[in-house]
Amino acid sequence: MSSLLQGWLCHLLHQLGHFPMGALGAAQLTSLVAEHDDVLMLHDRELCKEIFTAPNIQMFVLNNSAIMSLVEVPSQEVPGDGTTVGLTTGKSQVRVIVRDMSGKFAWDCLTLYGPNGCRAGSFPPGPVPDPCLHYTTQRRSGSRSVSSDSRDKSSPSRASPSHDCSGRRSPARRPPDLLPLLENTQENYDNLDDLLQYVGHTSPECVLSPSQPLNSAAKAAHELASLHEADTIQLLMQQQGQELSHGERSAYSSEMLAKTTTPPNSTDPLSPFQYSRLLLENFNFFAWEKRPKFDLMKKNEKLLRELRNLDSQACRETHKIAVIYVAEGQEDKNSIFMNQSASPAFEQFVAGLGWEVDLEAHTGYNGGLETNRSTGRTAPYYATSFLEVLFHVSTRIPALEKDAVTKKLRHLGNDEVHIVWSEHTRDYRRGIIPTEFCDVLVVIYPLGNWLYRVQINPKPEVPSFGPLFDGAIVDHKVLPALVRATAINAGRAVNSLKPAFRTYYEHRAQALENIIQNYKEQTTFEDFCSKVLAPAPARSPLVLRRSGPPSNSDRSSPQMGSTLAAALLDSDSGLPTVHHRTRPVTMSASVGEQASCPQRTVLGTPPLKERPPSVSRSQTTASSVAPH
Repeated sequence: MSSLLQGWLCHLLHQLGHFPMGALGAAQLTSLVAEHDDVLMLHDRELCKEIFTAPNIQMFVLNNSAIMSLVEVPSQEVPGDGTTVGLTTGKSQVRVIVRDMSGKFAWDCLTLYGPNGCRAGSFPPGPVPDPCLHYTTQRRSGSRSVSSDSRDKSSPSRASPSHDCSGRRSPARRPPDLLPLLENTQENYDNLDDLLQYVGHTSPECVLSPSQPLNSAAKAAHELASLHEADTIQLLMQQQGQELSHGERSAYSSEMLAKTTTPPNSTDPLSPFQYSRLLLENFNFFAWEKRPKFDLMKKNEKLLRELRNLDSQACRETHKIAVIYVAEGQEDKNSIFMNQSASPAFEQFVAGLGWEVDLEAHTGYNGGLETNRSTGRTAPYYATSFLEVLFHVSTRIPALEKDAVTKKLRHLGNDEVHIVWSEHTRDYRRGIIPTEFCDVLVVIYPLGNWLYRVQINPKPEVPSFGPLFDGAIVDHKVLPALVRATAINAGRAVNSLKPAFRTYYEHRAQALENIIQNYKEQTTFEDFCSKVLAPAPARSPLVLRRSGPPSNSDRSSPQMGSTLAAALLDSDSGLPTVHHRTRPVTMSASVGEQASCPQRTVLGTPPLKERPPSVSRSQTTASSVAPH
């Protein structure tokens, strides 16, 4: 039941409002995109082991129920009116491929920075003006205007601001009997101070001390504290005056002006997996709470076989149904299978069962028919988001070859449900086409006036099904849809008798569970981040090269790592580093000598015997590094 509910949820998530998808039509429910598509230097037509060493491909396990692959490919130019036309985008795009219970799906994610030319709109074409110079210029102009105003006014009024010795504007005061309101306020008014003054003037009972107004600071309790307070205030005022005078003196100094800045130039990302890492970070996959639900996968050839098998599995319920035409006077197998044409009523009925598809270009379920046109050019096909049905029509399969009857019998006779259109005067008998299958036989007889009689003849062990029943009289307008629904339900009834039968979502859920259990890689957070940053890290060029084939002692001992990484580890430990020349390992080295020499292994670097020959030829020996 849990797998059924999970399958339904996945189906609703992917197919509700999406099926059918554009040019793919109803024949293709899932994506045909694979990890090697559009990747440079990968030209195979199917999954290959080279995807494990590609620096722009990484595979993950999500929520122990889905396999997610991230592939970073160059951004492609979309001709015509694409969704990104006129927009500034990233140089690469991230392709997300997800395999779950309902199929395989792919999305191309592109980083959008803004409209076309957004850099020119965000940055001026020339140098950016210095903010410090702009600030000091505005401040000097403001102080000069204040000084000129103060010289023009010989006697400032009550509401006009006053200035102290430092040029600082003092707040103005309202009359004590004036309530501070928004209508009578100005920029230099202290509204809180005026409000306390108004409360103390209009309500004397609120004043704590008759000699202490509400809008003044409380006096010190002792005379000594009062003296300290006065000294502190005096020091603060002096400091403020010195800061203001220093700012005025340094306003025109070149030392206080910042250097002109220009916008940084765009650079290519150093890592070929940069945009993929950015996508994971934006979705918060690096958070601690996501670690139990997001893991890496073990990369080996067995995983490739499992993925190919998973991609080949059906993602919908499939049925193949035989449709046989019996003309008037035909009562044997050979005469029935030699029919190459049929009556217009039969062709109209077949057209209502499904739409004709070209078998050579068909990407959906083909029911075992060949794509080389040996079993016909076209066939009726019907599909929804839950099932696929392909009809084996006897008149569509060629009958000009010598083994035409055998070929038709192989395809039509192996179907479990047979639909027979009989225009013969006698009733159709089950034994006309000898076969061990044909668990359900649905025979249609024309009655005239566009009415048809339907005869349903199942085997005794087949449970009941519908919607049609034996002896039903059906109009020609609803005949194809009702017969198709009856044949599909008949196939389901036959499948229910099979003890080992499992639905498509059960098969896919079991395959996914096996892959996740066997190939999920448990790593530390540091290893996880390093493999996300670099799925296939570059190996160090300073490695030991063997002078001959490895001996038995070499196979039993661990391989030597990079001396450069060892030097970095020594320098990080805080101990003095002793620079020396490393002696290369040769076949004459004994086991004791190898055991006495400390060996270091660089994380993420495979042994030398696992490296490809092209890499080992380009690497240099550690003995060529001269001591400092």
